[in-house]
Amino acid sequence: MESNKKEAIAALKKELAGMKPAGRIKVKKLRTRYPQGAEKQMIASLLGREVPSGGLPMDAGVIVQNVGTILAIRDAVVLRIPLFSRCMTIAGGAIARPGNYKIRVGTRLADIVEECGGFIEKPAKIVMGGPLCGTSVYSLDVPVVKGTSGVLFLTRKEATHAGYSPCIRCGACVAVCPMGLLPCDLGNAAEKERYDLARALNPRDCIMCGCCSYVCP
Repeated sequence: MESNKKEAIAALKKELAGMKPAGRIKVKKLRTRYPQGAEKQMIASLLGREVPSGGLPMDAGVIVQNVGTILAIRDAVVLRIPLFSRCMTIAGGAIARPGNYKIRVGTRLADIVEECGGFIEKPAKIVMGGPLCGTSVYSLDVPVVKGTSGVLFLTRKEATHAGYSPCIRCGACVAVCPMGLLPCDLGNAAEKERYDLARALNPRDCIMCGCCSYVCP
């Protein structure tokens, strides 16, 4: 867990202390740093192992499961309850009642908006997922799926961004990429439709964290 989640860390340690046998599960406190929660970064931070390019955690001898997946497995195996709902964060300045909600898979965004009191103002952008790695959607008829962690309804002020301009080769994106990629070269290759050049730069290793877009001047 990230080091700033002090209450959660204490609560977990208290629960684990009462387990038998104690010590089989450990809570590891990690530096609060995005994208620390990505599985390849966690493996490197916790175990010092590197997942090979194009590989999976199992290639480093590791299985990574998040809390939501573990809970879904427990519900399915122990309680015989299938995965038909999950907790999601509904946020953004355009929504009347933001918060964390338990929402059924397949629910339309329009129904979520209605349940959350409607819009304060018309959203300029709707993002399914996080602010850095989420995907824009263009209709309220889109349903949430089992992998949806949250939905952002952003105002024009929150969604404002500068227009696109040519790469100035500053290297900021290279410095922040957690996968050691060359986002500037990947972008240029894609723009020129030179997919042969892009393929050689290991684009499939990208974890879609959005760090390169965030720092781009």
